Amino acid sequence: MALIPKRNFTLQEDAVEKEARIRETMLWVRLAVTFNLLYQEIKKDLANEDLTFAQLDILVCLNRTRGLPLTEVADRLLVTGGNVTGIVDRMEKAGLVTRQRDNKDRRIVWARLTEKGYAIYRQLMPRYIETMQKVNAYLTPAEKKELMRLLKKLGAGVMKKEEFNKAD
Repeated sequence: MALIPKRNFTLQEDAVEKEARIRETMLWVRLAVTFNLLYQEIKKDLANEDLTFAQLDILVCLNRTRGLPLTEVADRLLVTGGNVTGIVDRMEKAGLVTRQRDNKDRRIVWARLTEKGYAIYRQLMPRYIETMQKVNAYLTPAEKKELMRLLKKLGAGVMKKEEFNKAD
């Protein structure tokens, strides 16, 4: 087995490399902390309605359509079908959604909001938007636009990494 020669770094190169690693780590730490702060803020409001964050995601997803197959809901929310099934089970018991098998392909199960689901959505969204507006008020319109661009780019990079890992 051939040994790979150890590269001799100068103290300055070591410091630069260490600083770069710290910056990369801090980027992810700040992103995670910010997400958790936002998540906790939204979660507080949802607890008053006896809803979870995942249920809000499904309410938002289904509100934009006349219903979706459960597999598509899972794809849009980037979760597994099993996760969606469990969440929809609880939402169905609460009267927020209905499920219906597809007439042409019985393997496909559609989820649709009920009137109660639409009512909850209409009740929650103004409060949710108000919360996001308060949070986003710290950014200028240009900063918001740039943040959206950067997050989209970062998300695309994560998706490409997943595709690369699947190929292995």
